[in-house]
Amino acid sequence: MAEIAIQLTVAVDSNFDSVTDDPVQFSKLLSPEQWHLIDDHVVSQLEDKDGAPTLIDFSVSNIIFDPTVSKGSFRVHFKISRQFCCSDIASCQTDYIDFRFTKEGKTINITGSYILWIIQ
Repeated sequence: MAEIAIQLTVAVDSNFDSVTDDPVQFSKLLSPEQWHLIDDHVVSQLEDKDGAPTLIDFSVSNIIFDPTVSKGSFRVHFKISRQFCCSDIASCQTDYIDFRFTKEGKTINITGSYILWIIQ
C-alpha cells in the first residue's frame, strides 16, 4: 500500500515555544476542521470500514522542537471507535500518527502519514 501523507498548515504566534512544553495547549493549535481532516485521513486508510469507524479521544505527546533548525515532531494518539448497528457491540482500537513539522515565520507546516498495521 502506498503511503499517503496528510499536510496541515497552522498559524502560530510568539507563544509557540511555550506550547511545545504543553501537549494540551499544543493540541489546540489544530482547528476542529483539521482534527476532522485527520479523522478522514485515517478512516480512508482502513481496509475494514465495518462499524462506521470514527476517531475519538485525541491526545498529543512526544513534542520535540529544535529552534536552531525550526523543525520538530509530535505524536497524535487516538482511538478508532466502531459501533455495529445490527447489535449492541462496540469496539475501540488505540493507534497513533507521527507528525513532523517545520516552523516558517508565523506558520508551522505539518506532515504525517497513518500506517495501518496488520499482523497476520
